[in-house]
Amino acid sequence: MIRLDLSTPWGITVGLLPEILLSFWALIVLLVLSWRHQTAADSRLAGWLSFVGVVVSAAGLAALWGNDAQADGLAQMVALDPYRYAAEAVALISAGGTILLSLGYLERERLLAPEYYPLVLLATAGMMFLAGAEDLIVLFLGLEVMSVAVYALAGFSRASPFSSEAALKYFLIGAFASGFLLYGIALTYGATGTTNLSLIGAQLSSGHLPLIAALGLGLLLIGFGFKTASVPFHMWAPDVYDGSPTPVTGFMATGVKAAAFAALVRVLMEGFASAVSLWQPVIAAMAIATMVVGNLVALSQRSLKRMLAYSSIAHAGYLLVGVWPGSFVGAGSVLLYLLAYSLATLASFGFLAVLGRNGERDVTYDDLAGLAATRPAIAFGLSVCMLSLLGFPGTFGFIGKWYILSAVVARGHYILPVILVLTSVISAGYYLPVIMGMYMRPSPGPERYQSVRLSPAAAGTVLVSVVVVIVLGFWPGGLLDVAGQSAARLTQTGLPFAGR
Repeated sequence: MIRLDLSTPWGITVGLLPEILLSFWALIVLLVLSWRHQTAADSRLAGWLSFVGVVVSAAGLAALWGNDAQADGLAQMVALDPYRYAAEAVALISAGGTILLSLGYLERERLLAPEYYPLVLLATAGMMFLAGAEDLIVLFLGLEVMSVAVYALAGFSRASPFSSEAALKYFLIGAFASGFLLYGIALTYGATGTTNLSLIGAQLSSGHLPLIAALGLGLLLIGFGFKTASVPFHMWAPDVYDGSPTPVTGFMATGVKAAAFAALVRVLMEGFASAVSLWQPVIAAMAIATMVVGNLVALSQRSLKRMLAYSSIAHAGYLLVGVWPGSFVGAGSVLLYLLAYSLATLASFGFLAVLGRNGERDVTYDDLAGLAATRPAIAFGLSVCMLSLLGFPGTFGFIGKWYILSAVVARGHYILPVILVLTSVISAGYYLPVIMGMYMRPSPGPERYQSVRLSPAAAGTVLVSVVVVIVLGFWPGGLLDVAGQSAARLTQTGLPFAGR
């Protein structure tokens, strides 16, 4: 174990090693692009350089996690605990997968502006600041760094009016959400005199929440509701996901969601642990509405991309169920489910990217008919992803849902688990038709899927994702312990103030 004094330049430099390495590498890639930025080869070079940057940042993260780096005294601006490391690992997995899926996609769609890859790196750096923020100011800065880069990525297909519409909608709604978060931070500061989450928790430890702090908490929840696409703040998500380039959609559905949920859990369990009786009903109401609306609306979709967009809303509801207990088991279940969801979703969008052209907006269930006969590997991989998102036994998604249910039932609450199970059954109505179409419907012709081929980088990404989803579905092994232990350190900071 190493202890770092985060009030010194050396301590904060080491404490932020993964973020600094990733940001520095993004600048290196930009420098290279100033000379090479015109051809497909230049785009591939930028992509591979960016992937190396993700690996370098992951090495920095592993060094901190492996040496159990902890803050010497109060963590000033960033957290040094396994919960932050685990959340950042999910963000890096999302970024690495997105880069590999984009290598062939950008060339096929003639989106050869290689600035795409530094934007992914900068967005990931923002996600890591957001997930590891111990202070509300750092949280807001991380959110803005992430959001500005993702706005540009959403509109990256400049010839597509749908991509431009997605970027504009995401920018407007994102600015709206940032305003709520900023007002929430201001009111919380006004009530407690600090923006440090641990000190906020100490200030509010009496159990009596001042009105101004309650208003601050409410505005923070609204801001996070927008970022996590939770009902009733979800209306932007389908159009933005639908219009964005498909790898970017996967990046938003996984990395952005993971960072936002990690930050939400930390804010509630460290800063507002003593107000658990106030925020639990709100989280429960949002979870129920998100699960019901997301699943019911997804049932009516014919476009595969819009179905995945609405299903991502439903999964935000499942994650909110994991947030509700306010315990380390609940926080651990959120981490585990984020990993399971991210792997299956990234691979799903990877498969979708090879099934269509021009944004994949027109790929419907009918377009999958007979795919298994011509492309059995792709059909099998997509089937595994659908089953994992459904929560079918034998997949990692089932383990994630089971962990969430265990966390809630352990608190003696049964309404949320029942609704989670019922809505998961409803989700079979839009996940299983994908599998049935591939295996049970005749192909329109042998030439139908001749152009459907994964690039080597994309094939490696989806292969690893599918294998991990299957293996961890049968042998989660020590991963459950890692998730629980990662969250246990988080609760040691906030929950004692609430006497839980």
